[in-house]
Amino acid sequence: MCGKEVASLMPVRIEGTILNVCRDCARFGDNVRAGGKQQTTSEPSVIQARLQNRERRMKTKDVYETGEESIELAEDFPKRIKEAREKLGWKQEELATKMNERVSIVHKLESGGMHPDDTLIKKVERTLNIKLKERVTIAKVEKRAINKGLTLEDFIKTK
Repeated sequence: MCGKEVASLMPVRIEGTILNVCRDCARFGDNVRAGGKQQTTSEPSVIQARLQNRERRMKTKDVYETGEESIELAEDFPKRIKEAREKLGWKQEELATKMNERVSIVHKLESGGMHPDDTLIKKVERTLNIKLKERVTIAKVEKRAINKGLTLEDFIKTK
């Protein structure tokens, strides 16, 4: 593993693979000749566990199927920011200075020309002592027959 030229190498099992390594690198694995611990087939290998976790993460999730709640940015966030700033008697420049941001960012936020990321949302909420995120319940959508499909009229009726 290290590339040293030595007279003798030792067979060692490292991460499930048998490698011939020097004595210094042998400490990273289990000695094969001395009956070092073998990986049993009953427990999944590290690679298999990682692949299973990756597959679970990559699986798409239908958010309309569950009818669960999520926390989303409020639609009227520009109005909330502007009203809170004016209530404190601050100009856009003062708010930008207190948040350590550019004035153009504050202007874009108040005009609705920009959707802030989570860090900026937290910064605005902390500075103005307001909440910009709100809990939203995602309505459950009825499953329709594949051949019929969901029309705009059907969608409006369910609302």
